Amino acid sequence: MKRRNKAIFMMMAVCLMALSFVMPAAAAEISKDKYTYSISKKLGEVSETLTIDDLGEIYEDLQVTSTLVPDKAVLSFTAKVNMSVIVLGYSLENGILVADPVPWTVNGTKELVNGLSANTTATVTFEYGVPYYELFIWDEATGDQTSYFFKIDKGTAAGDQPDTWAKTEVEAAIAADLVPTELQGSYKQKITRADFAKIIIRLLEVKTGQTIDEILVENEVSLSDNPFTDTSIKEVIAANLMGIVNGKGNGIFDPNGSITRQEAAVMLANTAEVLGYDVAADASAFTDSKTIASWAKPSVDFVFTYGVMNGTGNNNFSPKGTYTRQQAYMTIVRLNDVLVE
Repeated sequence: MKRRNKAIFMMMAVCLMALSFVMPAAAAEISKDKYTYSISKKLGEVSETLTIDDLGEIYEDLQVTSTLVPDKAVLSFTAKVNMSVIVLGYSLENGILVADPVPWTVNGTKELVNGLSANTTATVTFEYGVPYYELFIWDEATGDQTSYFFKIDKGTAAGDQPDTWAKTEVEAAIAADLVPTELQGSYKQKITRADFAKIIIRLLEVKTGQTIDEILVENEVSLSDNPFTDTSIKEVIAANLMGIVNGKGNGIFDPNGSITRQEAAVMLANTAEVLGYDVAADASAFTDSKTIASWAKPSVDFVFTYGVMNGTGNNNFSPKGTYTRQQAYMTIVRLNDVLVE
């Protein structure tokens, strides 16, 4: 599958440079003697007609053959020569697959890179909750390119059902249209910062009856004012412009990073405030309250007072504890219920 501005997207997606480049009409496949790749587990193949958004340019009705893989499958890639290579995760938005780069693990460290040196092996674990991934290889000198698509087979994904204690509220969140289709699975894995932003934006849309585009226009902000260099995910940009989520400084959002319980509390409280809710609340008295960051304490007070988030046992809040998808969906439906009152 060839797309003319794919090389441009690859470079811009990791924010290393901007360039003007048109892929030659006669671009060929990259020679397979220049690299090897493997997948930890394959489940077959599927051919589909997909619509893909690459950096704002829509490619409709692309015929794509994907390798079916389970959630958490591992892609291993070895460059035999210096080459440009990237892995993209595709989230589904209104029937369109929107690309965003995911990090390689090189020498034990996760990092966003768009090129590998000769004799370097890197891996990617398909753990980011999106339905499709693409391995894209590009020869800058010739314009030759090779693309491999992978589709996550949810039916074979381990742990694809929420825990018993979470099931009722997770199902309620889905029934209330608060959980995007592509996030309805892998409930026990940590939720990423980008995916939490997605359910926050979905809540705004449900509560206001408006699309996020309409909400942004009403608030006189534009998606073109993206402050981040490591993501172009619409919901992330929107949540930031609405004052709900922040980055990590220096233009970094870290979309694939996980969130802590106190960070989740802040985002939930900020969302309530954006919707016009008074977030003032009684002070919570957790045993570990001294470990709750000062910037998070008012938000923790709010989510606990109104039953949006509970403690973790023994009167602790565990502010730096991890946060899973099922926990996120439980709290988003609780916040939805609180804002009805």
